[in-house]
Amino acid sequence: MGPELLIPIFAVVGFFATNILLIYMFFSSRHKERMALLERDKDASIFHANGIADALKFGMVAIMIGVGILLGYLLVQMGMPEEIAYFSMILILGGLGLLAYYFYASRNQKFIKSDEEMV
Repeated sequence: MGPELLIPIFAVVGFFATNILLIYMFFSSRHKERMALLERDKDASIFHANGIADALKFGMVAIMIGVGILLGYLLVQMGMPEEIAYFSMILILGGLGLLAYYFYASRNQKFIKSDEEMV
């Protein structure tokens, strides 16, 4: 067993050990936070997702990323380097999708609040 065989073994074991450790830390800290809230007789509703509002946000971002891929393709066809075209358009339009959701949600607070009451 030479060092060239040990490197991939340590890489694979380290990768899985890191993932297991991160998952354990996530769930143990979440459990501790919830127990602390219950000890203080507080509501744990902060851990519930925003259902409709989150779906709208992820939908807007996904559509904008799709448009970014399309515009990146068009930029590549016009002569721009492929990596720059796709990377920049995906980031710019994904960010615009998040901004669009922010402005929509800030104008329609009743939409967000009614969704929170449903949960």
